[in-house]
Amino acid sequence: MRQPRVVLLEYDPELFPPLGIEAALLAEAGAIWEAHQVSSREHAIAVASDADVVLIQSVRPLLDADVIPQLKRCRCIVRMGAGYDSVDCDAATRRGIMVCNVPGYCTAEVADHAIALLMAALRVIPRGQEAVRGTRHPRRELGAKRRLEGATIGIVGLGRIGSTVATRLSGWKPNLLAYDPYITQERASRFDAQLVAWETLLAESEIVTIHCPLTEETHHMLDARAFEQLHQDAILINTARGPIVDQAALVEALRTRRLWAAALDVFEQEPLPADSPLLSLDNAILTPHVAAYSPQARDDLYRMTCEMALQVLRGETPDSVVNLDSLHSQASDQRSTK
Repeated sequence: MRQPRVVLLEYDPELFPPLGIEAALLAEAGAIWEAHQVSSREHAIAVASDADVVLIQSVRPLLDADVIPQLKRCRCIVRMGAGYDSVDCDAATRRGIMVCNVPGYCTAEVADHAIALLMAALRVIPRGQEAVRGTRHPRRELGAKRRLEGATIGIVGLGRIGSTVATRLSGWKPNLLAYDPYITQERASRFDAQLVAWETLLAESEIVTIHCPLTEETHHMLDARAFEQLHQDAILINTARGPIVDQAALVEALRTRRLWAAALDVFEQEPLPADSPLLSLDNAILTPHVAAYSPQARDDLYRMTCEMALQVLRGETPDSVVNLDSLHSQASDQRSTK
């Protein structure tokens, strides 16, 4: 009898390598576990063409409309993270393949990192560290600092992470604004936030923190026009996805001091190129896409992913299927034409 295969196409070897317990966890369903570091779409097809469950960690668009039709036995693709923009969900739906994400595994970590970046920008911490080390910025040249208490903060996306940020901030008694076209004011009110229009959030927020997924709708939503509308001397925090922000427009806003600061964990191109102008700006605080990481998050990620794979192999539907409505609609259309 053929054993089902669960294949991981690639992973972050520094922060999120496999735990080493995956094979034992999946043995419950008699499944074979394989972990690869694929180098190309052709490589991905070669190792996963007969896999039952395909896993991908990277945010690069490896599983596209050319690759997915070659996954002949695939029942489910799991993007091992909250965002799933690296998977062509339409192509998967056409093949009848479920697409899952892994929400919740790093909610606390990303929320904490966003607030850490916010505080670093408000209190000019990187320049203070350089002053102590004597490399740059004597104390008198560190510049002004700002108070968080009572500040107007705009949260873009009030989902798991955005709402956790709101809860974390409550002790500073901020004026919280939220932009999220997919929630109600009732939900926003649970986190003491006022749901507002995009233009209102830009005009009134002293701090904007991004926690929405990358979609066609959100790509470059922070562009040159948005930066012109932003509250003067605003601070931008991004721990979501780099392409949500037009990086060229951001550089210009920082260079001209239209923005007070930007604190970023994600970029349009990753890793950030050595010649990126962001690296020369002293009002840009940068970390290398590490917000999701902690040992606990890594453990949760693999255990949650293995449990999803087991559900699929048992013929069950995981809770985190992101294209389930599309699959149901497709099945209904097919029945109606018979």
